[in-house]
Amino acid sequence: MSWRLLAGLILLTISLMPTPARAQQQTQMVKGTVVQILERGETTVGPVTQPYQRLSVRLTTGDRVGELVTVDIGIIDLNTANQQFEPGDTVFLAHTPAAGPGQFEHFVLIDRARGTPLALLAALFAFFIVLTSRWKGVRSLIGMAFTFAVIVWFLIPRLLNGGSPVGTSIAAAFAIFTVTLFLVHGIGRMTVAAMAGTSLSLLITGGLASIFVDISHLTGLASEEAALLQASIGGRGLNPQGLLLGGIIIGALGVLDDVTVTQSSTVFELRKANPNLSVSRLFRSGLKVGRDHIATTVNTLVLAYVGASLPLMLLFTQSDQPFLQIVNREIVAEEIVRTLVGTLGLISAVPLTTSIASWLAVRTPPERIDDHGHSHGRHDPVAVSGHRRHDFPANLPGRVPDRDDPSGDPETGTSSLP
Repeated sequence: MSWRLLAGLILLTISLMPTPARAQQQTQMVKGTVVQILERGETTVGPVTQPYQRLSVRLTTGDRVGELVTVDIGIIDLNTANQQFEPGDTVFLAHTPAAGPGQFEHFVLIDRARGTPLALLAALFAFFIVLTSRWKGVRSLIGMAFTFAVIVWFLIPRLLNGGSPVGTSIAAAFAIFTVTLFLVHGIGRMTVAAMAGTSLSLLITGGLASIFVDISHLTGLASEEAALLQASIGGRGLNPQGLLLGGIIIGALGVLDDVTVTQSSTVFELRKANPNLSVSRLFRSGLKVGRDHIATTVNTLVLAYVGASLPLMLLFTQSDQPFLQIVNREIVAEEIVRTLVGTLGLISAVPLTTSIASWLAVRTPPERIDDHGHSHGRHDPVAVSGHRRHDFPANLPGRVPDRDDPSGDPETGTSSLP
């Protein structure tokens, strides 16, 4: 693999990404430490009785480091999280300067500062990735950073500026999986097959998402976050449907590349284990693995979306609305479309990738498969795929005949089956 070529591709892609413009805001985010609880108790805000606190906070960032400010939480606003703070807690405050003479400045407590535990978790994640995968783990972390850069500096700004939702999302996805697959798995025929399968499946996913979002009349504004974003920027350049479509496509990519790499690697391992297999035999054997993979991955995809929407589902179960009426709600319909479209793209990836990998594998000498991007080790393809033992030649190393194979000789480990 040419690392100079790959590095050049990464730098070129990043250099072409526009930097999102940052709107100048008067409100400044500052950090502080709680030094004293001035007052605490319970109060009633509307129909809700909730705890409240008055805190003395020492500013640790901004232009007024070291100053003490007083912050109220839960006195005039809803404290929906029922947060309670203690001396020593680090918090974020929103500071709004006085608008003019005779006016007052405001400090509003936004949230706790969670940088330390999140940094610790990220460090543990990186440590165990590198510990288990060595240099491949390092490359996967670089690929993750590249993915984040594409989303933040390319995908989101283009969508907010009214770019084509499907086109922009697919372009971002192409950049992500092209660089990450080459970076982690190397440049070779196995990787090329996975890339081709991912590309075709993404096109199918994007097309289906565009069609069903349109005919289902989904606006993309069903969630509170999307509606808040629409209100905060006044609708300038924002395409809510584009955000929905982009989320569907990018979300599907996370599962697609796993399926396509696994399918391609399996086919090349089968080819290496039995060089006499034809394209059709490779395809059928690889497809058997793919069927099992689809069955488990589809369930994983559904559970991922259900887990993300669990509070919403619990909310609907407490209502008296009929089931069909609940399903018809846009916020629920969005999740249904997201799940089923992503699943259809996943299903299409298996035969597409398997057929491409089979065609490339028979054109690759078995002894050179590792040189063409194989990256899953020298495992037994029989154990991995669950195929019948007579799918492989009798002289395959480690060949053990089935007990119900009447033609096999348990003493010699041979079989008369082809």
